[in-house]
Amino acid sequence: MTTTTTIEKVQNYTGKNSFVNKMKDTIKKYGRLTPKQEDAVFNIFQKEENERTLEMNWPCEGETLIIRRKIGQELKENYGLEFNPVLIDITRLLAVSPKTIKFSGKMTIKRGNICMCCGRELTDEYSMLTKMGKTCAKHMKVEYIKDVSEVARFREDYLKRVDEIGEFEFTVPKNQIRKWDGITESVVQTM
Repeated sequence: MTTTTTIEKVQNYTGKNSFVNKMKDTIKKYGRLTPKQEDAVFNIFQKEENERTLEMNWPCEGETLIIRRKIGQELKENYGLEFNPVLIDITRLLAVSPKTIKFSGKMTIKRGNICMCCGRELTDEYSMLTKMGKTCAKHMKVEYIKDVSEVARFREDYLKRVDEIGEFEFTVPKNQIRKWDGITESVVQTM
């Protein structure tokens, strides 16, 4: 970047980087920047360019995300939940940056060999039938089953509770995604 281009870019800067804004004042006062200041500003502009977030509203119906515990804890705190959700059915991909992805989603309704709430492996007979452990059912405020005949009732209660909790938006650093089932992951990787 030439000196003239750098100075113009700094003068037209509208971002929040305090160093660049300080350099804006320096240009007003002295009419120029030192070579070191120019290099530093150039590096900041390059970094901001690389960190740009691509906003989108891409439907991802049917895709499931397994996130790490840290993100589950953030969701717990942000949405007043009594548990750390780690299995999320993604409804929309909202934004992508080089390091993070913003989603909209809700608790999973899929059944598998792991708990629909916490993602732990299911071990006892009832948890395998309900696809959720007793502790997670308590956290979800769904009465756990006492015998096999209550499995259908439990599933209905769970689905009602998922609807009550509703959809939430969350941002996940790419390195905090344990597993992502779906086609959108491969598209995001190419961005």
